[in-house]
Amino acid sequence: MSPQQITLSTWQHARGALRNRYLRQGLYDEGTALMSGVIVNLHDAEHTARRRLENRLFRRDTFAFWEQDLIPHNIAESISTHLAAGSVDLLQLARLTMMRISAGIAGIDLGTDPTRFVLLAELMSKLARASSVNHFIGDKQSVINDGNAALATFEAEFFAPARASRLQLLQQVAANELHAAELPKDVLMTLLSNQDNLSIPDETVLREIAYFPWVGSHSTSGAFVNLMDHIFEWLNSHPDSRKELVADIALIQRFGFESLRLHPASPESVRIAVSDTTIEPDVDVSEGSRVVIDMQAANRDPLIFGSDASQFNPYRDIPSDVSPWGLSFGSGFHACIGQELVSGLEQTATDTEVPLTGAIATMAQIVLQHGAIPDPARPAKRDAQSLRQNWLEYPVVFRP
Repeated sequence: MSPQQITLSTWQHARGALRNRYLRQGLYDEGTALMSGVIVNLHDAEHTARRRLENRLFRRDTFAFWEQDLIPHNIAESISTHLAAGSVDLLQLARLTMMRISAGIAGIDLGTDPTRFVLLAELMSKLARASSVNHFIGDKQSVINDGNAALATFEAEFFAPARASRLQLLQQVAANELHAAELPKDVLMTLLSNQDNLSIPDETVLREIAYFPWVGSHSTSGAFVNLMDHIFEWLNSHPDSRKELVADIALIQRFGFESLRLHPASPESVRIAVSDTTIEPDVDVSEGSRVVIDMQAANRDPLIFGSDASQFNPYRDIPSDVSPWGLSFGSGFHACIGQELVSGLEQTATDTEVPLTGAIATMAQIVLQHGAIPDPARPAKRDAQSLRQNWLEYPVVFRP
């Protein structure tokens, strides 16, 4: 059987493909200069080793600290100047909030100079577009060139100083001048501490550290704006629900799960077969074949989500073995490492740990508390040059 292209659109086949260990990540092949060696692009034993290492940072108590302290503080700081003006672009508000947090997680030392933050945001925007260039409509090479230039600037301005400071700290630990427990708990320090054990080249560490701020800020901000768009539509037909939503973050989280189901960050996922395999339950695939997973269609499979699967219904009944956000965070060994930060966790009756409602619900509650409504004079806009249907801006005004 010769290599072929296969498109999967049912829930069962999509989940089977995402969990199949003989299919490697193929979504970022066109953006390989920026994504080669990054955790999301690794496969098999190499992926397992990197995932096991970075999982040490992504613990439930750490997520709880970010959600309860960092996110409210950062969004309050970001929104303060806009409240006096009476309006804000929700997309930029979310990116500002999540950029600070995701840069800290990565190990980038921003300092207090606002121009540094503006520069980082500009670089991450270019890296985000170049890394997902396969979904760009237009001159792809120019986007890739912009991304390569942005990576070079990021290396000189942010990565090199952060790396140098952490290497100095590691030298202090080796000289017994500093205890290992005092080292920064971020991805860069984790990778540098284990670089020899995992044989990670410097250029791979660079790309990994660049990856976290753009994916953490752009994917999360897009998910947040999608949630707010659905909330505003819901309030148009259920005007008495605003107080209930403002007071109940668990309900906002439920709205968030449904929004994530309808709008996966990427409308499709791509896998390349590294050997002959069978995608459960019944799709035979030959080595070298390209498997396109229609994430949006799978997340709207009426056999799983009901006859109204394409509609927004936060109160829908979902089978017990299916996540309310669908496959939007992937499934199996390549499930998104930052899922709990973005959406939190679905709470169960037996769950006794700290509840996590997620960044997008936390930000939504704060924005709703300030009386945000879509700006009637400035309609929201989507990016017509991307198949991802990303937002370009989503202006709102604040009402008491």
